[in-house]
Amino acid sequence: MPSIPEFFRSPIRTVRAGALLLLAGFLVVTLTSGVVLAASNNQAAQKGITLQLAPTSRSATQGTSASFNVIVQPTGGFSGNVSLSATGLPTGATASFSPAAVAVGSGSGSATLNVSTTSATPLGTYSLSLKGSSGTVASAVVVVSLTVTAGQHQPFTISGGPAGLLAPGYGVSIDLQLANPGNTNLNVTGLTVSVTGITRTAQATANNRPCNPSDYAVTQFSGSYPITAPPGNSSLSGSGIPAAQWPQIKMLNSSLNQDGCKGATLQLSYSGTGQGN
Repeated sequence: MPSIPEFFRSPIRTVRAGALLLLAGFLVVTLTSGVVLAASNNQAAQKGITLQLAPTSRSATQGTSASFNVIVQPTGGFSGNVSLSATGLPTGATASFSPAAVAVGSGSGSATLNVSTTSATPLGTYSLSLKGSSGTVASAVVVVSLTVTAGQHQPFTISGGPAGLLAPGYGVSIDLQLANPGNTNLNVTGLTVSVTGITRTAQATANNRPCNPSDYAVTQFSGSYPITAPPGNSSLSGSGIPAAQWPQIKMLNSSLNQDGCKGATLQLSYSGTGQGN
């Protein structure tokens, strides 16, 4: 059989080589696609922080406080110190966290949120927004509810009396005493003193000598307001207010009251307004 020239075989080999190249190219594409898919499946989850609070609502009377438990949960392998903050507080209220920063790592951490109110905090329900942050990582905002209600406050009292004997035509100053039973300062305004009754001496009564509240004139407090009344007992003199500004009672100089008001005991009444800080 005659031999086939080489140039007749070459096209066949070329075709086969081309098939191998095409097959090889198919394998390369498949392999590359598999590598990309594998990398996508192994992508790490984003690091983050979540907050959980219990309970989600509290109430507090004016001048008291309310507490919430805060759980800080890391996600995506986060670890570090998380600072906590609260906004939306009512007027006069303050928020504090214990501890101020929560360390979290393989597990969660916790803190206590304490919201303190004053006797002047307005009544109502407020939404407080809480957030945790650590560098560029921050949690979503969590909202809790705080309701401020009216408390049972003991009123402050005012007392005092003339610092000396009264005589016709002369006035005597009164160093008013302020008793504040609360645990916060009071801003006192609108002090007034009035004569509500007279107790005459036995001799004036036996001799039917008259004496009435109209026989006295009262000059009211002339200093500036407010006057600060700290918890416990205080006075105008203790607050550094000069005697010239204290209230004053003066017995009028009348021929009718000379004997009837001599040595009489006065019953005084006081009024004023105290507002908590």
